[in-house]
Amino acid sequence: MLELFKVNVNPHHRKTGDCSTRALCSLLGCKWEDALRLQCEESIKTGYDVTSRQVMEAILAKAGWYKRPQPRKGDGTKYEVREMDNVVHPALLAKGIIVNVACHYVFIRGGTYWDTWDSGYHAVGNYFEWAQDTHAFDDLPRRDLKKDKVMEIKMRKRVL
Repeated sequence: MLELFKVNVNPHHRKTGDCSTRALCSLLGCKWEDALRLQCEESIKTGYDVTSRQVMEAILAKAGWYKRPQPRKGDGTKYEVREMDNVVHPALLAKGIIVNVACHYVFIRGGTYWDTWDSGYHAVGNYFEWAQDTHAFDDLPRRDLKKDKVMEIKMRKRVL
């Protein structure tokens, strides 16, 4: 069972409709501003809204992430975000995935799902897992992922 890592990577720590930007920057390891810039550029190319599903799917496809169908349990019920460790191979979870729930995106890495609120009980729609390195966004400045990992460890200790 995955655990919540409550974090807001928005540089102004605002709770706004930027879940796709937060998930994208966490997945790509770039700054929030750079993820938003990618979304704006793709939005201009496609004519879809900056945070739309179409923009998100286009960026993830360019980066080598494959859209997977909604996972279902043997009895036909849907998996919740916190149960995705039962669906996705640990090696892919270590790389990180993005899960789509109703009008929301959640980033998952390792044993945690990263969000500003507890979305763990929401049913998973589609999800995106790594398929191949395309090196499409290698020129983006990278965030210090060690700092994120330290934050994750501190948060876990606080929860326990």
